[in-house]
Formats: sequence, structure tokens, C-alpha cells
Amino acid sequence: MSSPFSIGDIVNGRYRLVAPIVSSPTADVFRADDLSLTRPVAIHVAPFSLHNDAVFLQAFREEATAAAALNHPHVLRVYDWGEEAGGAYLVTEFPVGGTLRSVLDRDGLMDESKVALMGLELADGLAYAHARGIVHGALSPATIHFDADGRSKVADFGFATAIAKSHIGPSTDIRYASPEQAQRLAVDGKTDVYTLALILFEAITGSIPHEQSSPAETLTARIGTPLPSHPSIRSLDMVLAQAGAYDAKFRLDAASLTTRLQATVGALSSSATNTASMAPAAVVPSDAARVTKRPSLGFQAPTSSDVLTGETAPVPPSTLIEGIESVRSSGEVPMGDFENYRPAARRKRSWLRPALAATLFLVTVGLVGAYATGMFKPAHTVPSVLGLTQQQALSVVSDSNFKLEITGHSFSTTVDDGLIASQTPDAGTSLQEGESLRVSISQGAPPVAVPTNIIGMDCASATQALVGVGLKAACPSSAAVKSTKVPAGHVVKVTYDSQTNPASVPKGATVTLVLSRGNGSATSTTTSTTQPSNGHASRPVPNVVGKSRTQVFALMHTAELYFVTTGPGSNNGTWHTVVSQTPAPGTSIKWHGTVHMTVK
Repeated sequence: MSSPFSIGDIVNGRYRLVAPIVSSPTADVFRADDLSLTRPVAIHVAPFSLHNDAVFLQAFREEATAAAALNHPHVLRVYDWGEEAGGAYLVTEFPVGGTLRSVLDRDGLMDESKVALMGLELADGLAYAHARGIVHGALSPATIHFDADGRSKVADFGFATAIAKSHIGPSTDIRYASPEQAQRLAVDGKTDVYTLALILFEAITGSIPHEQSSPAETLTARIGTPLPSHPSIRSLDMVLAQAGAYDAKFRLDAASLTTRLQATVGALSSSATNTASMAPAAVVPSDAARVTKRPSLGFQAPTSSDVLTGETAPVPPSTLIEGIESVRSSGEVPMGDFENYRPAARRKRSWLRPALAATLFLVTVGLVGAYATGMFKPAHTVPSVLGLTQQQALSVVSDSNFKLEITGHSFSTTVDDGLIASQTPDAGTSLQEGESLRVSISQGAPPVAVPTNIIGMDCASATQALVGVGLKAACPSSAAVKSTKVPAGHVVKVTYDSQTNPASVPKGATVTLVLSRGNGSATSTTTSTTQPSNGHASRPVPNVVGKSRTQVFALMHTAELYFVTTGPGSNNGTWHTVVSQTPAPGTSIKWHGTVHMTVK
């Protein structure tokens, strides 16, 4: 992501840019000096590709006005906003503590109690914004900042929603996308809650749940899959399971998450104060770094009821003791030693025969009722309905008087769209008449993520990049548009089925590449001799030793890599030169990997 502004520029005649802070899919963030009030501020600049975009700018004005009205200790305060040089920017308070992304890259994992407190603060800020109709939609560690006291704050409210309405479309970092974003469904406040659960999980474990080797696999893994458990997550396990429920109906909203985290933070504080010297040392499993599917820590996976109520914890010993004392005081059993208690010697009962007769009567009534309710209905072997249409399956199961219950839909690489992909119980097992055979309907192959780096490529290079991920492309001259930013013959945007720059499309789909015709009306096509990109493959680390802050910022954006700095001036962005780097220049690392730099 490039910016129309450079270090030293004075924006709006008031804000002098001092140093870059961080970059995210929603904005480039700079440290700046407010020359009018003589205080440090942060300037968040919209992506360069949105400059002069009339749709985005109109949406930005509306969203920025709403964001500026937010006043909460855990939402980064917006001081000012505006447009200059064709671009949009927000001016906010300066977060001297850096971002969560820089903290995780520098310090590694965070203690669970600290993560719980951070989560409480962020959930509280989100709940405040959601109550006012504002959804973030693009949370990531890069949009979470810390003030001088270590308090966490959510940044970039206003940008994400406005970007989603532009020709670019949603600006979410795919690694933190929710199931509804993966399926291109409408988003609401619970989308932010799911992403926050992923971020808190990463802060404790160092891994992002369901992250795969490619964006498409990551998106597919998010659909219909619960948040995994991890040995490092103890007190927050059920809270994160509820906040990270793949079905939004069972997911906590931000206000409920705040309440749950308040209780967790209180319990952690109390435990640390009262039981630290009494508790035995915890036994850490040898495979503590392994993420496993639920259940993996000696408890059952949460059902939908569990997720709604959270009542899966064992009964505390204090509650059991109170129950025992209640029984003792009621007189139902003798007071004294419960372990050595024995019933008194039996005596002859004159009412024995009438009781037996009553029992036989009740058993008879029960048997008659069981027969009437179908307990003794005949059973049949379950047939296979895999690969059939719903109508065909209904015909098959009706022969055995079974019911057919559609439990959901799922992606499948082996079963065509609209056909039955799975069934429960399995074929060959036994099922009583009148019972339901539960089936899932295939949605066809999972969607394929559209490479984001094809914007700006020529038609031939962009087509090859799309072919590499299983898609097709067309570059009709009739679709070309005038552009002052993109060279003639290069891609301005991607369209598919009335969507502009979709995050993903069905495998094998043909997308339209809208080319630039430059400043004139003629359409020209150029062919690049550069080896085309193959999506989000590994990429070489650029040589940044001896480079300035501005040069590093530009090089790392071009390579689509993150970086973290150590050394004088690294905490406040006042460093000016890179002394060394790891990995070495030319080393191939994964997309969005991190380069560590020593600066001065």
C-alpha cells in the first residue's frame, strides 16, 4: 500500500508527517506533529488505490463523521479528518505504546491474564461502537494500539466500512476473516467478536486458528469449524469458544463478551492473590504447543446449549460442601459421619403386598404407553443417499418410513453442488421407523481467493496469476475505463457477478479484468516480460540495510511483508537507518511474513 504523502509533508497546513508507524489493509499510519496545538498525533491514510474514488470518498465522509463522535477509553479518539491530494485521512490521538502486531513480533506470547484484560478492554470498546451502529469489519493486531499506560484501543473505525463500499470491496486481512466474511455474507457486530477471539487466541498461543497454507484454504477452514482448544489456554477456553463460534446465532455479542471477560479477569485476579501459594505446580503437557480439535483437554466439546449458557465448568468444592450441610440440616439423614452411615435394620412391612401390586400396575401402564409412543417400532437398515438429490433421497428413505432432515450445507471437492455430501447415521446401521436420517447438502467446491496483487498488472500477467489459482479471466476492451492512476492496458479492478474486487469466487469461475485506457479514449494492451505472480506464494526479502525509514516502508509494502524494529528510536518511530536485518536479503519467506531489523 503506497501513500500520496511523504515524511516531512504538512497535511492540511497543520500536520507535519514525522515517521511511519504501521500499515494494515485499511490504512497507512504515520506519526505527525500537530503544529497548531503542538502535540503528537497519528494520521491514518486510506489506501492509494482509493484516491479520487468518488464512491469511497462519499462513504468515508459519512463514516468519519460517525467515528469522530465516538468517545470511549478503548477506542482510538478521532480528532480530525479530511481529504487532500485526492486521498482521505483521519487524525487521531498518538498511541505511544505501539500496536499489538509490533508487541507480538517483538515479545512473542502474552500471559493469559494480560490477554484477558486486553480482551475485556477491546470488547468494551467494540460494544460501545456497536451500540451506536458502527461495525469495524477489519480488526487485526495492526489496528489495535496501546497508550502510554498500556491500555488497548481499537483504531480505524470508519475506514473499513467505507472501503467495503468502494470498488476495492472488503479490506479484511484474510487471516482474521470470519466465517460470514469467508462466505461473502452480511456482517454485523458479531463479526468483530469472532475476529477478536482469533486475535486473543494468537496472543496466547502464537498461532492463528485455522490458518492454512493459502488464503482459499484458510477461508474454507473457517466455515463450520469450531475454534480449537490449546493447552496454553485455560481460564479463557470456554469464553473464546463462545466468542469464536462459527455460527453467529450461537456467538457472543460484544456486550456479552465484555460481561464474560469481566468475570474471568476477576477470577484470575482472585486466584492469583488467594491460591498462588497453595496450588500444586501445573503439569504442562509435552506437546503444549499443539493445537487440537475439541475435545482435547478432558472435557466434552460445547454443545449449542453450552455455547449459549457457558455452564460446563465442574461444580466448585465449596458448592458441594454447602449442599452437604443443607442435607444435614434438613434432617433427611442422621447428622454425623457420612462415610460410615448405614441404614437401620429392616423391619417387616405390612404394606409390602399393596406396594407390589401398585408397582405391577405402573409397569403395565408404562409398557402400554411405550407401545403407543412407538418405542417398539420396527427398525430397518439405513440406505446410502450420498450423491443423490434431495428428491431422490426422499424417495429412498420413504421405503423404510424414515424422515429426511437437512442439517446444513457444506463445501465439497468431490460432490457436486446440490447433492447430498454426508449423512448420519451411516449406511448399513440400524434406525427405527419414523426416525430422521440427517443429511448435509453440498455447495460444490470451496471458493477461491482472488489474488489481490493483480491490480496494476497487464492482462496477460493477471490472467496467468488467476489461472494459477484455478480461475479464468477475460479482458474485454468494452469494459476499459479511464484512469489517471493506472497505466493504459493494466488492471484497474476485477468484477464478477455484479461484485467488484470480490475476496473469493467459485473455483473455475471467469472474472472480468477491467483495464485502464489511460487519460485518453483508446484502449491499449501491454505484455509484461516479468514472471507473473502466482497468488500469495513465498517472496524474497528485500535488502533494507542502510535504507531510511521511508525507503523501508516502501520496500516492505511492495514485497507485502511485515517488519519489526529494535534499537534506538524503534519504540517511537524516530530511527533513521537500518543497521542489520533477519532473514538475509533474497531469502524466501511466506506472504505477510515478518522481517526483523536492527535500527539506529
